Amino acid sequence: MAYTVHRAKITTGLFLLKVNAKSILSARDRIAARVRRTPLEESLHLSKRFDTGIFLKLENWQKTGSFKIRGALNKMLTLTRKERQKGVVTASAGNHALGVAQAAAWLGIRTTIFVPEGASQAKVKALQAYDLDLIQQGVDYDESEELAWQFQERAGAVFIHAFSDPEIIAGQGTIGLEIVDELPGVETVIVPIGGGGLISGVALAAKSQNGGVKVQGVQSEASPAMYDALQAGKVVESPVHETIADGLAGRFVTDLTLGLVQEYVDDVVLVPEQAIADAVRLLFDWEHFIVEGSAAVCVAALLAERVRPQGKTAVVITGRNIAPETVRQIL
Repeated sequence: MAYTVHRAKITTGLFLLKVNAKSILSARDRIAARVRRTPLEESLHLSKRFDTGIFLKLENWQKTGSFKIRGALNKMLTLTRKERQKGVVTASAGNHALGVAQAAAWLGIRTTIFVPEGASQAKVKALQAYDLDLIQQGVDYDESEELAWQFQERAGAVFIHAFSDPEIIAGQGTIGLEIVDELPGVETVIVPIGGGGLISGVALAAKSQNGGVKVQGVQSEASPAMYDALQAGKVVESPVHETIADGLAGRFVTDLTLGLVQEYVDDVVLVPEQAIADAVRLLFDWEHFIVEGSAAVCVAALLAERVRPQGKTAVVITGRNIAPETVRQIL
């Protein structure tokens, strides 16, 4: 499929719309009535282990089970009445789809969602609880996205991109505002990376409030799209291998997210699958949280010594939507 045709549409058109601190502050006010201000709790085990304060930003306690509701709701609240009447369409590995589904339910918007054929069954099952058109097609996220763009052209619906959209990024950035507000003097923020929307918003928001904070990104070795793009200095196609961090898997980032990461993120590292599994297990054993692989990559980076925490450190735990059989295998 001609992935580059629609990718060009999302990168060149939206890149001109700047994400800034003001847009993130506006997003915070816009979504406050429906999105939870999640806890930021110290992990005594990790703090002792690394001899510094390690605080977990618990987006696994968010509505729909992940941070994605923030960006999805912010984007959909900015749609005009005419746009809402057209309905929306999106593609997702699962958590963004759940965010769009919940926001659409609140706002009464007709929704079509494309997910890959191999999407997490836990996320698919959760999506089936909503009144929407769920289409499971495409070998991976990128192919599902292409199919969703083709649907958008036929149906005239509004496309809600999973990560490369200024309003999506601004919504995710509200996490950064909460971290800086709740943890004065935070020196390091560690954030998972898939397409780059989350870390773009968090890094911009955190540094707009605390210019000295260091933002570290973490990506799975099995799907290193942002890492590869940074190394190349441009968007490149990256291989995707089997990974328990399925929510981060994708072959491309975009010019928008790459540009923001280049400007605001201090470093990006990769972590192996075993470290991710170890992190999921540690969070269960010591914190009694069940989290998905994508949510555990930052703890994995600490365990694998890919990131060395400096001073007060906030770790974003992005979601809990993991298949029961995967939990059993890991534990």
